[in-house]
Amino acid sequence: MLKFFRKHARGWFMLSIIAIIIIVFVLYFGSNRGSQTASVIAIIDGRTINEAEFREEYEKLLDMVRQRYGANLSPEILKQLNLKQRAYNSLISRHVIISKAADLKVQVSDEELKNIILYMPALQTDGVFDERKYRQMLRYNRVSAEDFEALQKVNLMAAKIESIVREGIKVSEREIYDLYVLQNQKINVNFVQISGQNVRQKITPTSAQLGNYLSSNSNLFRRPEQVKIKYLYFSSEAFSPAGISDADIRDYYNLNRDKYRKKDGKQLALADVKNDIIKGFKKTRGMQSAYTEVKKARNVIYQEDNFEEYSNKNNLKISNLDFFPLNKPPKEFVSIKDFAAELMDLQKNEISKIFVAENGYYLLKVIDKKPAYLPQLKDIESEVKKHFIENETNRLAAKEAQEISDRLKAGEPFDKVVREKGLKVNETGFFMPGAAIPKLGFSRDAAETLYQLSAGKPYAESPLNINNTYIILKLKDVSKLDMKDFETKKDAYKKILTSIKREEAMQSWLEGNKAAMIKGKRINIKREAKDL
Repeated sequence: MLKFFRKHARGWFMLSIIAIIIIVFVLYFGSNRGSQTASVIAIIDGRTINEAEFREEYEKLLDMVRQRYGANLSPEILKQLNLKQRAYNSLISRHVIISKAADLKVQVSDEELKNIILYMPALQTDGVFDERKYRQMLRYNRVSAEDFEALQKVNLMAAKIESIVREGIKVSEREIYDLYVLQNQKINVNFVQISGQNVRQKITPTSAQLGNYLSSNSNLFRRPEQVKIKYLYFSSEAFSPAGISDADIRDYYNLNRDKYRKKDGKQLALADVKNDIIKGFKKTRGMQSAYTEVKKARNVIYQEDNFEEYSNKNNLKISNLDFFPLNKPPKEFVSIKDFAAELMDLQKNEISKIFVAENGYYLLKVIDKKPAYLPQLKDIESEVKKHFIENETNRLAAKEAQEISDRLKAGEPFDKVVREKGLKVNETGFFMPGAAIPKLGFSRDAAETLYQLSAGKPYAESPLNINNTYIILKLKDVSKLDMKDFETKKDAYKKILTSIKREEAMQSWLEGNKAAMIKGKRINIKREAKDL
């Protein structure tokens, strides 16, 4: 069977259909191939991970995210996903798995490898291995059988190691019950609000106070460094292929049929989704070609210092931007992570690294720079005064809220303290604890604060800050739980909790072994994700 796979395989591999077991490989394991002359990111037990592999991994993740989010993909979502770090971690973790499998003498037999391929759902039709689907997958992904089998071996080794790591994971009845409570019990909370508005009118800062505030908080008022640049933009659209072969389109459709269904579950015909598939192909391949071109351009320009000459020779448009502050980059660069930090390190006439944008790549040259400076008080007095008053009102409100909270936790009656301060008591009504609190709004700290509350401890450790208003919460009541429902769902909650604890154990195992291998000089990190 393995000889058959090798005989009928050809090309390169793009991991679009492989189901990875371990959580760190949920998106992609990544290709193990790439230009051997590319700059090295890490060396693990003599195996190198280079920039070409990282870029390939990153592009695959980005392509998956584009397919998942479609038109809803925004710069904010991309920033939150932090694909650079994910791609970097995935490559490092893959090699940790390979090394530890060797340490533990974990092996995969040819029979095991054959079975994992034979029973892949994506390669079956009516429960039987489908040679046609297998060939389509290889042709579409341009993969050799050796690459495909090598990845499956890593997957199997990972599964075996995962089994060893997770073997001792146990879940108690109490943990299951606590998770059920967390997911099903509602709470009703009394709250009072303390705002700085009540003390704002009492604050009249002197010039000396403003001067001291400016000196102590100079970073708030410092005018940032400004930079003037010219740049080249290599867009995916400009470098996308003129056409996509019908064979590629058909193979992609056949391998991803489940993606193309109507709301009622009926299959969409290839003709209905052909344009979307072509668009996706052009975007992905355009990005790959654009990266090749921008990489070549940077290498030449860096070596020969011929930005204008190279641009003219290759019919590339040079765009110029006049001075702008580094903390407020032009709109085309807003979504680029660490853009300001990178420009800050560049000197006049220096060429930047390659900047990755959603639809292409940028290469910049610094034309001139203006240093940062701190204005004098007389020039920004109103601005300083505004900040001073806002800071002082917030400080006084926080102080008063904490004093009230301390009195309540010390045992003073809630009604007495609230009445004494002239505060109004409000009630949320029953709701599920989370980041949003009825009548108050959203706070990242809300869930953690609410989970602190119990019958024996009705007050949180400290007031909650929502929109510069300090909130003191008191647990009033909790909803009753349906124990019959709990018994019905207990097994499901046990599975959920077991899965969570297993993933935590696996992640801890990976991080621990990575740290140990770094300490033992088996891993030599040359570049971090932020530097790529």
